[in-house]
Amino acid sequence: MVGSDTRPAACPSCARRGAHRLWTLRFAAHPGPFRLWACEVCGVVFHWPRLPAEAISGQYGSDYYIFSLPPARRWSRAAQLYLELLLPLEKPPGRRLLEVGCAQGDLLAIARHRGWDVHGLEISPEPARRATAEYGVPVEIGTLEEQGAHLGLFDVAIATDVIEHVTSPRRFLEAMRAALVPGGRAILETPNAAGLWSRLGGRRWIGYNRFHLFLFGPGSLVRLMRACGFRDCRAWTTTHAAHVLWGHRPELDALVRHLPAALRWRATRGLNRITPGSRALDLWLDPPTSLSEALERIETYRARAAGPRRRRLSGDNLAVVGRA
Repeated sequence: MVGSDTRPAACPSCARRGAHRLWTLRFAAHPGPFRLWACEVCGVVFHWPRLPAEAISGQYGSDYYIFSLPPARRWSRAAQLYLELLLPLEKPPGRRLLEVGCAQGDLLAIARHRGWDVHGLEISPEPARRATAEYGVPVEIGTLEEQGAHLGLFDVAIATDVIEHVTSPRRFLEAMRAALVPGGRAILETPNAAGLWSRLGGRRWIGYNRFHLFLFGPGSLVRLMRACGFRDCRAWTTTHAAHVLWGHRPELDALVRHLPAALRWRATRGLNRITPGSRALDLWLDPPTSLSEALERIETYRARAAGPRRRRLSGDNLAVVGRA
């Protein structure tokens, strides 16, 4: 099945006919070619044909790379997510927050200290247990579709780097909406398939990897969220703190990797120097390495904030907020 060249009968997101082959990639840990298609109706990029469901879920054991990141990388990312996605919604205190795909619970630990009533969902048992043991946050093991009905209702549900992994984004979003109080907010962040880096990098774009079954641009994700009953959807983009330095982008590697070593080093340093300044860059160059340091950094940035931040649509990651 995995090696089949069969054209998909319909888009798995919008169920309409009409898709063209975008890329055929190969990964050492994936059997056969990894084919990506682009829907000509809604614009979503999707992998087809897929591995069986049990093989997909088996990719997320305790050795999955996200679960073994060093503290500086974990806390810089968690602080970035809180500042960009949750800080504007944290009042009043005691609001119920659900994080889907919470890993070791770093973001939930920050949110709990900032006044949220937090709950997590994680499909991998070991990181879920660590989140509860280290930070005291309650985490259920399983998927939102399986566990959502047992968790009650939430004011905010957040899922970062999750929707690109699920086998049915529509069912996932329907379950997310069902987990929210009327008027509650759903927050999604996912790689931006319509962004500058995806266009520049082509098949080398960092968002194309064997774990990503669906990839969205602002139009395709907002369209799907509205179809699932969300309203007042707003989209913008940022760049993951770990990928913010231009000299370390795989999309630019083809431009410098064939240079002599001395020139390659100079080119990398030059690209890093012209990387635009941002909060993400600050967090990557001078990362917090613990929960207490992450909380201090968030408070420092909160105190500095003055007026609304300009939200761009050219970044590497796509964020969408919708109201239930």
